[in-house]
Amino acid sequence: MATIRTHVLAVLLGAFSTAAVAATPLTLYKSPSCSCCEAYISYLRHNGFAVTAINREDMQAVKQQLGVTPGLGSCHSAKLGRYTIEGHVPVAAIRQLLASQADVVGLSAPGMPLNSPGMGEEKPGTLAIYTMRKDQRTGVLFGRF
Repeated sequence: MATIRTHVLAVLLGAFSTAAVAATPLTLYKSPSCSCCEAYISYLRHNGFAVTAINREDMQAVKQQLGVTPGLGSCHSAKLGRYTIEGHVPVAAIRQLLASQADVVGLSAPGMPLNSPGMGEEKPGTLAIYTMRKDQRTGVLFGRF
């Protein structure tokens, strides 16, 4: 009897663990020649995202379609549910956005900052992440990560 209970408990815990770590789907659009994008994709996968990478030659059109605020662009753009993630945004910021369910277009790490995921050594607390809004306002700080 104890063996059956132990087995059932192990099966239930295993199922719970698998469900708890199911990867979050994300589609990332990038230039075919960008190597830092590959590093960012690896970072996202390592942190629980199921990344589908799509090479595009027309990244400006992709950014416009995804609602990237002018001046907040980077080398790649991603779609995560209803949100756009622009550039090398840290997972901590993405998770905070998802938890908040903010009514925004998404987040941006403008340019290619050296202290961001996929761009060398990360320095927590130094990377400015901006909110992209439907009204296209720029410079709305989401926080430092």
